[in-house]
Amino acid sequence: MGDRLAVWAGVGVRARLLQVGHEPQLHPGGLAGRGERADLLWIEHTRGVYAVLDTLRERHPGLRIESCSGGGGRVDFGILRRTDEVWTSDNTDARDRQAIQEGYSYLYPACAMSAWVTDSPNPHTRREVPLAYRFHMAMAGALGIGGDLTRWSAEELEQARSLVAAYKAVRPVIQHGRLHRLAGDPGITASAVQYSHEDRVVVLAYNPFALAKRPPRRVRLAGLDPSAIYESAEGERWHGQTLMSHGLELPTWFIAGPDYRSEMVVLRRVSG
Repeated sequence: MGDRLAVWAGVGVRARLLQVGHEPQLHPGGLAGRGERADLLWIEHTRGVYAVLDTLRERHPGLRIESCSGGGGRVDFGILRRTDEVWTSDNTDARDRQAIQEGYSYLYPACAMSAWVTDSPNPHTRREVPLAYRFHMAMAGALGIGGDLTRWSAEELEQARSLVAAYKAVRPVIQHGRLHRLAGDPGITASAVQYSHEDRVVVLAYNPFALAKRPPRRVRLAGLDPSAIYESAEGERWHGQTLMSHGLELPTWFIAGPDYRSEMVVLRRVSG
């Protein structure tokens, strides 16, 4: 079946993506009639899945594969060796995803984490979150859009175009850069993450609740060259040491303002 699907999808076209789910519909107690080998069911199942994927890769080297087993229930280094992306969770609520994506990031790379912008209210949690916050959350991985675009307003579509363009401009930094968790409890308090790659730095900052009693005022960056000068898109400049010790003042973290504020800051090393 997988081979026929790969052929049907049009192998060789880079945009083609095959999604595979590989959770067995079997009792977790093992396979009846196998005796002492009954408890090897899951090991043998996993080996079988890997064999199928290896065969598909061999026959269709241009095929891109996303693992979406169990709503993200299986992400491991074995499956990452054989797939291009993984579906981290069926829960696409932007606030919930902050904790999900933080946990994922301790072991796995951003470039393999499929992260979608879906509708508001969220189809699972019914939580209403602004479009920018949903985008900035999904920008922390391989950005995708899973909302019903026919229901988005003209203003939302225009904002989405702008945010997609902004993501494309920094995609190599986020997907291949070094990750620093700068501050906060993701999804609970004001928080921020940083990605550094070559001469560029990207900071994604979030503030889900405006009424935090003691929100941080500045975010201190990490891993910069202390003697180098970094410049923002607006032309402001700081020494690396200043950014790491004094930090940046973020509007998203101001004590006054609405819930679910977020922003992306892009810096480039211009000297040093």
